[in-house]
Amino acid sequence: MKRMRLLAVVLLLILPLGAFCETQTITLTCAGDFLPGSNDKVSTQAYAFQRYIEQYGFAYPFEKLQSLVGTDDITLVSLSCALNDSAPVSKSPLDFRGPETFAQVLPACSIEVVNLANTHTDDFGEEGYRSTTAALDAVGVPYCGTTEFGNHACFMDVKGVRVGFVGVYPYWNKDHPRDLEKAFQFLKENHCDVIVASLHCGNEYSDIHGNIHENYGEKLKKLGANLIIGNRARVPQGLRVFDGITQLFSLGNSSYGGVTGVDEEIRCIQSTVAQFTLYFEDGKYIGHQLTLWPIHISGTSPENNYQPVLVEGEEAQEIMERMQRDTAFPLNPYVDGQGAVQDFVPWKK
Repeated sequence: MKRMRLLAVVLLLILPLGAFCETQTITLTCAGDFLPGSNDKVSTQAYAFQRYIEQYGFAYPFEKLQSLVGTDDITLVSLSCALNDSAPVSKSPLDFRGPETFAQVLPACSIEVVNLANTHTDDFGEEGYRSTTAALDAVGVPYCGTTEFGNHACFMDVKGVRVGFVGVYPYWNKDHPRDLEKAFQFLKENHCDVIVASLHCGNEYSDIHGNIHENYGEKLKKLGANLIIGNRARVPQGLRVFDGITQLFSLGNSSYGGVTGVDEEIRCIQSTVAQFTLYFEDGKYIGHQLTLWPIHISGTSPENNYQPVLVEGEEAQEIMERMQRDTAFPLNPYVDGQGAVQDFVPWKK
């Protein structure tokens, strides 16, 4: 008996301190701007996003991405339109909406969280915003975003860990900084273990990120963000890693009904899906690892079929090279079937 006790003591002395800690992982997938609708003029046409959903069903947009979004724990997108049935018809080609029933597209596509802080949330005013949040509530999809019509943050409990989400729109937040502070405070008061910021800013179709990304990266770090996911530019841009945070400047679009390829050319078919593995030790966040997956936003060309597809070979390498030009350090290469797996980033509190 004494010999057994002695052996146990020796094992305790030689094993590393973390050997008895329980490690949890959560897989978070982030796709770019998601627009389940069109402008009012296009909505009556045979090539509109609406017609594809009517023909193929709510799950259609992300059917080709299910190897990523269907096997993860959380999928996040920026919802770039209103869900509204009753607001007056808009003549603007840049006012986007889908039917309120299209909220069902999100859970059908394995999308668990959406950001409402973006250019198009207020396309149909407060009525459009209220109908959008009501439609999301009806299907149980949580949403975040500091906007003119509401200030929301949300969180999800997964595997005993609480992941918080905040949506950031600098063109609103610059004049209403307290809204953003309140959103982060809400997540901290609810004991979120990690906070993901979805940041909507930058110049459309610019291959290079702007100063606003750097400035808001620092601001979000101070407020408590652990990851920063960029959108709005419509193209894949680069990324940076600082103080334990990965900031993606722009993923590009995902399923995007705002550009049909018929009445408006698809200016950039290239995009990216970012998949993070978040690591926790006894419930405490210790870092993350990012895998980049190059995609095309449509499986057909020139007409948009609104169904993103994973790409490989030269097409994937072109997207990685595009991201590398906007990244200050060497990205790990893309490998067919494995993605571009980046180095582990430890959290620095």
